[in-house]
Amino acid sequence: MSRLGETIRAARLKKGLTPKALGKKCGVAESFINDVEMGTRIVSDDQAQRILKVLGVENPISTELEVAAEPEVELRPRPRPYVIPVKKPEEPAYTEAEREATQASADAWLDALGGVVKRVPIMDEGGVVIDHRLMPVIGGKIEGGHPDKVIFYRCPDNSMRGFRVFAGDLLLTVPAAVAIDDAIMLVQLDGKRVVRKIKKQDGGRLLLQSYESEFEGKVVSIKDVLIVGHCVRLERSL
Repeated sequence: MSRLGETIRAARLKKGLTPKALGKKCGVAESFINDVEMGTRIVSDDQAQRILKVLGVENPISTELEVAAEPEVELRPRPRPYVIPVKKPEEPAYTEAEREATQASADAWLDALGGVVKRVPIMDEGGVVIDHRLMPVIGGKIEGGHPDKVIFYRCPDNSMRGFRVFAGDLLLTVPAAVAIDDAIMLVQLDGKRVVRKIKKQDGGRLLLQSYESEFEGKVVSIKDVLIVGHCVRLERSL
C-alpha cells in the first residue's frame, strides 16, 4: 500500500465511508478507490487532490504528490518560444470558485475522452510522477498496454547513448512480468529504476547492458532484479 493510499483509507474510515460511497462522491467507481488505496493504480495529482478534498484532508504528505529534487544531470535544453508581448486590457482576477469550476470542466473533458486519449504519467528513476503526457487509446490499449498501467520513464543520464537513448528522452513503457531477450527494458535494481538492454543467460541469469562511452555489462540473477516494463517507444524533444 502506498502512502497516498494509506492517507485516503485512514481518512475514509474516519468519516465512516465505504469505498463505494467515497467513489460516488468523487465521481469514480468503487474499484478505482480500492485500487488507489491498495497502491495498484497510478493516480494523477488532480484526481488525488479531488479525493482528498472530498475527505477534508489538507496538505497531505505523500510521495505520490511530491516532486523530488531533480538529479544533477545534463538534460537537453528545451527551446523556449519567443512570444511578442501584447498589452491586454486589465481583467478582474478569477475567484477561487471560478478556478475550481474551470478545473472541474477540464477534468470532465478528460473523463469524456477517456476512451480516446489518456494522461500518461512521466516518472523519474525514483518512481515519482513529474509530469503527464496525453496519448491516444486505440482499441482500448496504448501501444499494446492497459491505459492505466503504461508510463513514460524519463532517462536521467546518457548511460544508454550507445543504444540511441539519451538523457531527457522519454521511454513509453508497458508492463512486463518477465525479461524479454534482446529488448530494452525498465528494471529495478538495488532500489533504483534503470533502463538496460536485456540478454538472457543460462542458469536463470540476465546480462544487463549499458553503453555510454564504452560497452558495459552486468550479470545478475533473475531473482535479484525486478522487471518493471518493456520500453516500446521513444520520444525526444528537438
